[in-house]
Amino acid sequence: MEKILIVFGSLYTRIAHDEKGNLTIIFGMLGLIVILVAGIAIDVARYYSVRSRVQSALDSAVLAGIVDSSGAPDAIAMSIFNSNIEKFDKNEISNPVFSKTQNGNYTGTVTVSVYNLFISTIGIQSISASIESEAALNKLSSSGKALCLIALNATAPKAINDSASSAVNAPNCIVQVNSNNSAAVSLSGSARINASENCYVGGISASGSAGVSPSPDPVCKPLADPFVSTPTPAVGICDKVNYKATANETLSPGVYCGGLTVSGVPVQFSSGLYIIKDGLLTASGGASMSGTGVTFFLTGVNAGVNTSGGSSWHLTAMKNGSLAGFVFFLDPKSTPASKSVLSGGSEMYFDGVLYFAKQALNLSGGSSAFTVSPFTSYIADTFTLSGSSTLNINNDTAKSSTIIPPELLQGSTGYRPYLIR
Repeated sequence: MEKILIVFGSLYTRIAHDEKGNLTIIFGMLGLIVILVAGIAIDVARYYSVRSRVQSALDSAVLAGIVDSSGAPDAIAMSIFNSNIEKFDKNEISNPVFSKTQNGNYTGTVTVSVYNLFISTIGIQSISASIESEAALNKLSSSGKALCLIALNATAPKAINDSASSAVNAPNCIVQVNSNNSAAVSLSGSARINASENCYVGGISASGSAGVSPSPDPVCKPLADPFVSTPTPAVGICDKVNYKATANETLSPGVYCGGLTVSGVPVQFSSGLYIIKDGLLTASGGASMSGTGVTFFLTGVNAGVNTSGGSSWHLTAMKNGSLAGFVFFLDPKSTPASKSVLSGGSEMYFDGVLYFAKQALNLSGGSSAFTVSPFTSYIADTFTLSGSSTLNINNDTAKSSTIIPPELLQGSTGYRPYLIR
């Protein structure tokens, strides 16, 4: 058998062909050490990835548990944990243990054991750790009003971005921005945010005459997504595919696959649930959409809303079902479009919640586009405002004809949950 010997210092690799012509490679001691070190790095990286995801799931669970009003916080927390955790092959994740502390905080503990792919060969089968999380309730500094605009992204610059003359006018409710970025709220020109209370975890970047009123709460803490565990409706077979509405048509609830398009015509929506699957709800060319007791569930691939060209909306949310109180609900499990756009014409009237937690929401229109309804709440990953619009938001729950999700009224108790470890 012919042999070739290659020597690199103390590391050698012997390469040979046997009598059948097969190539044989034999690593020396230092070569094995190099391979082992690389394997350790891979296993440790896997461990920290799993730990990070388990920590995030536990954080969400304790935040949900501390604000629970049903009397069963442990069950709520466990449900939230299970809905967020990923099941990894050969990774052992214990059932979390939840408890309330003497000072009223809410804690969770879980053990994770991550199986090693490489260093198990030297007898270290797994890396284990105990993960903890604790939530507390932060007393609101002032108004104790309901939440009406929530930017959920935890780190983004310009989580609220207004570079024009747009304004947010929300005198009876709270504007919450979770981002800890120093420019979490970016305003320029004559842009203004006027609210009952401004709760910004991060900072403000303002120029010109732009600004906010009142000054942000100096001890504001992040707010967990209040609807991440909301039960979503089952999606059945398609009732319509790539449907384009015609003039003066009255549409019926159902499953609209490939999206729903309204272009340049008035359309009436009968009361009920409209499931828009694998496509956008699109309105353009001066389209007009109206309906009472209507909810749009946006799911699947490329989910979202895209309006342009002076389209007008007048919608009131459903009063029953798991999505009662929502005008738009973007499925957290969907693969959404990069953004949803609500660009107004003569009227943008929404009595209910607009929920786009996994998506950027762009809002624009003329000076009177966003018409005040009895109750509106906007929830998105981030917000961009443009044009000369004034986003008027009211929270007069006594006058609203729809169901107000109680999660948005937690501010009325005077407390907001946040993580302390």
